[in-house]
Amino acid sequence: MAISLWRKREAPRGRYTPPLWPVWIVAPVALIAAAAVGWVIYHYAYDHFAQAAQGQTPAKPVDVNDVLKATVTALTLIGAVLAGLYAYRKQLLSEGDAHRADASQLADRYTTAVEQLGHDQAAVRLGGV
Repeated sequence: MAISLWRKREAPRGRYTPPLWPVWIVAPVALIAAAAVGWVIYHYAYDHFAQAAQGQTPAKPVDVNDVLKATVTALTLIGAVLAGLYAYRKQLLSEGDAHRADASQLADRYTTAVEQLGHDQAAVRLGGV
């Protein structure tokens, strides 16, 4: 039996938690992606600053500090977006917990009402209704 990451899993009845990928898959992929994006942004910024420096007379060398500042700024923006996605995921999980608690409370009420309907006293049966 092959494990597929792309196959849509059907949630069992009564399950309100969204299907999430396991952390042991997401964490290494996120770290590798962040490193790759940082490398690409650094080289893009370096090339941009190098072209700007060549256009000046006399030509000035590229200031690596400016390149690092631009890279860190871009990575910070990406990190802020990812933090927003994390907060959204956490909200989905919290809503799933709330739905589960509501379903549990409803089941408890139903069980109590059914027990009251089978009681010997009429007043208790009326309370179950």
